[in-house]
Amino acid sequence: MTDNLTLAVFGAGGKTGTLLLEQAKRRGHHVRGLEHHLPDPAKRIEGADYIQCDVLEDDLADAIRGCDAVISTLGVSFTPSTAIDPPPLYTEGTRRILEAMRRADIDRIAVISAAFVDQQPGMPSWFRLTVVPALANILEHMRVMEGMLEAEQGLRWTAARPGWLINLPYSGEARVKARTLSADCFRCRHADLAALLLDSVVSGRWINEKPAIGKPEADDLEGLLALREELESLFASSSR
Repeated sequence: MTDNLTLAVFGAGGKTGTLLLEQAKRRGHHVRGLEHHLPDPAKRIEGADYIQCDVLEDDLADAIRGCDAVISTLGVSFTPSTAIDPPPLYTEGTRRILEAMRRADIDRIAVISAAFVDQQPGMPSWFRLTVVPALANILEHMRVMEGMLEAEQGLRWTAARPGWLINLPYSGEARVKARTLSADCFRCRHADLAALLLDSVVSGRWINEKPAIGKPEADDLEGLLALREELESLFASSSR
């Protein structure tokens, strides 16, 4: 691909999406940030073009027309309600994005899945026995999404599979391998994930593959207490 790309980024107001826009602009690319609820002006990335759209309702083809690639950073936050009945962002949302890409003559997409759709060698037993079952419905939506990508004729896709996401600065030390995390990896930084998504479309790597990405972190960031604190914060936010 050329050095300067025009990228359509769905979920541009989220943690990974915002970081991806920032990284893309720093590297000289043109970006269209698509988001259901546009971020406040003070939180927007300078130089990015923001477009308000509902991936489940709106016609998306015109919003992405002229782009070289699409990157979807759409995700479902883990709360009691979404664990039971996840919104269909991974399934219906991806289907509608692919439909729009066909109409706009775009054949390159990178999306966020999760490492935990498959068994992972570095997964702690407490996480496998407690969190993974709670995530079952969300993970199933991700599996359906991956299947849709695999079934789409002529599509060049990448389904990034991060470990348990954490909001820490870019490390440049993430370990990436096909399908499963490295044995000593369990967590993944949002910024490292954003870099993988961007690099995959810029460099043409990981086409029609599912790269798993993670990085060893300090023990206090990988234990049960860290999970408890993060879940309590999520649940508190969802109840406001």
